[in-house]
Amino acid sequence: MNGLFRSVATRFHGSSVLFKLLIVNLIFIVLLSGLLAFNYSYLKSNVKNQVLQTNEEFLNQLSRNMAEEWQAIRDAVYNFSVSVDTKFLSINPKQSRSYYPELLAYKKKLTETNLGLPFRAQISAYFPKQDLVVSSDGTRSLRVFYDSLGKKNKEEICRGCLLQSEEMEHLFNFNQMILYTYRLFPEGYIFVQIDKEQLAAFLSNETKLLDNIIVLGDKTNHPIVSTTALDSSVMDHVRSLPNAVAIEGKKYSPIVKNANFFTYTVLFPESQMQEKLKTTNWYTFGLFAVFLAANMAFLLVNWSMFRPLRHLARTFNQWTTPLATNNEFAIISDRFKVLNSATASMQLEITEQSEIMEHNALLRLIADKNYAMKPSVKQMLQGKFDSYVVLSFIEENNEGKSSQEYAPILEAALNLAGPCIGLHGYNDKTIFIASCVDLGEMETLVVRTLSDMSPSNDSGFALCGISSLHTRLEDVRTALRESMEAIFKHVPDLDGMTRVVLYQDWGGERASVIHLSIDKEQELVNYALKGNSDAINQFFDKTMEKTFNQLTFEQFLNMMRYLHDLLLVIMNSKKIGANEVWESPPDFSRTFHLPYLFKQVRTGYLFVAKRSALADTPLMDQIKQYIDNHYANPDLSLTLIADRFGITHVYLSTYFKKHSGHNFNYYMHLIRIQAAHRLIESHPNLAMKEIAERVGYSNAGTFIRHFKKVSGTTPTQHVKLLQE
Repeated sequence: MNGLFRSVATRFHGSSVLFKLLIVNLIFIVLLSGLLAFNYSYLKSNVKNQVLQTNEEFLNQLSRNMAEEWQAIRDAVYNFSVSVDTKFLSINPKQSRSYYPELLAYKKKLTETNLGLPFRAQISAYFPKQDLVVSSDGTRSLRVFYDSLGKKNKEEICRGCLLQSEEMEHLFNFNQMILYTYRLFPEGYIFVQIDKEQLAAFLSNETKLLDNIIVLGDKTNHPIVSTTALDSSVMDHVRSLPNAVAIEGKKYSPIVKNANFFTYTVLFPESQMQEKLKTTNWYTFGLFAVFLAANMAFLLVNWSMFRPLRHLARTFNQWTTPLATNNEFAIISDRFKVLNSATASMQLEITEQSEIMEHNALLRLIADKNYAMKPSVKQMLQGKFDSYVVLSFIEENNEGKSSQEYAPILEAALNLAGPCIGLHGYNDKTIFIASCVDLGEMETLVVRTLSDMSPSNDSGFALCGISSLHTRLEDVRTALRESMEAIFKHVPDLDGMTRVVLYQDWGGERASVIHLSIDKEQELVNYALKGNSDAINQFFDKTMEKTFNQLTFEQFLNMMRYLHDLLLVIMNSKKIGANEVWESPPDFSRTFHLPYLFKQVRTGYLFVAKRSALADTPLMDQIKQYIDNHYANPDLSLTLIADRFGITHVYLSTYFKKHSGHNFNYYMHLIRIQAAHRLIESHPNLAMKEIAERVGYSNAGTFIRHFKKVSGTTPTQHVKLLQE
């Protein structure tokens, strides 16, 4: 073996320069092949598994967050099921003296509980013995409750289906909402209505940093709501064969998890990171193929022409030895240039792959606070971001749509100042992690960048929130929250929405939601229903001056949502569709342009006012006509009529008292007793119980009491007076 090695070494040292170069090229080809094989194996296994693990951890975090919100609702339901008030109302008859005070207190308790529930859930209690469904907005019979539920969901609700389940807890899936039922002992139910739009907003907020599609289904994986509209065929494919599925030309891979009442399905696409890695891999393979072809061609040419070239070189060297030497060194120089170019390309690939791994590690760290980075990746990130800030950037045009005018220029400026990684969020926000030593210098840099650029539309806006200075990579999740709070907790200037805001500790929680008083709400509703456009303009101008100028960004946004929800209720009562008011209805889940939202809400109220001004029949006459036509209905109440005309029962009570001079209940009983007078006069032999039922009283005692209060005599005395 040693002799063979010496023989090979001796021949190699004694060979020509061209032969040695060929041997070196062959060795380099073998090494490059091994590097390519390792790179391909890494891309196929490590990166794919890393992305899959990231989405599995995201799914687990999503299910935990959803379980926490759902448990809050179940705890509230359980507290009501075991409360003394619930048992009292379910057992005692409606005619007892203490029943109605207890009922009013119970409705107040429901209202307070509903305000604190997630997803704006609404709790109602059903007492079969009294045939009452008690909600925060009033009481109604089960039949009326079914009618209201059908109108909200725009579908026919099966009568009695909610009460036929043998399970203690059950979940019903309707068009616009889900209904959670909980059985009471010994009888009765607690209903919880949850709007699907609120569930979709919660899921969209959970996946705002990852371009995933979340589908929330029931125990059988029948879809309830998703962050993106999906065809039924797509969901059937996911349920039957959990493989990759194509949506709008993109391939998505599903991950499914069952927990509690729900089935969670996360569809994640081949991300930009994977696409970039594949592109880099193909570039490497192409470079290797070109380099291999050139080397093999050179090798074949040299082997086939080696002897004639050597003979020609010897003859030529006798006359021009320096030229032959220069030609040989020129060949070597060209080969080394090719080697240097290949080395530079490999270094570029390694740099790009490192940046992609850092990007992925930061995304996972934001999504899961317990994620442990690989030591090599952590070392690279710590070298770049020994101190850093997180910037949240929101940019929209004058129509409230997300735009990308400032963001690329800001990212370029941050990269010039130091290491920076851009994490592009879900449609509405862009997140930057930038190296920073001085917050003041960072603020100046961002302000100068935004000031130097003139947007294409003066009505657009750009907001940049900057977190406090951090040194630990594990705090990037906290830094992201601070950058968002910097935007949502500051008091905006509506005349100049392009602004840079630094995070600061306000020393306590600021209320995120501020409502109008009941008087102000009734005033606004009254203006809209009466068609008083001038009063609405004056109302919004005063509100802008006295209230909105003191609100934080978050409070202002929630106030707009509150006024928008109230407007939708009024529009529903007037049978006005959103497409009649706006060409493109405002999207409060994705739009942050406060002046635009304010303008759209104001436009909506003015439209309703103009439509109301054209009405032929005043609202008061419509209410009285409805009472005259339906007084025989024993379920006729303030709440039922308020639901019929799409207004609140508080507003109806105040409005009726103001325009008729009578209390609503008094007027209803007056109409019933007048009808009883007519019946007694035309049918004097009818029993009091039958008369009571014909005019809307299910109990003869209640009929006699109200008859005496209105007429001054009992029905029997009234009959005697007629006979005399």
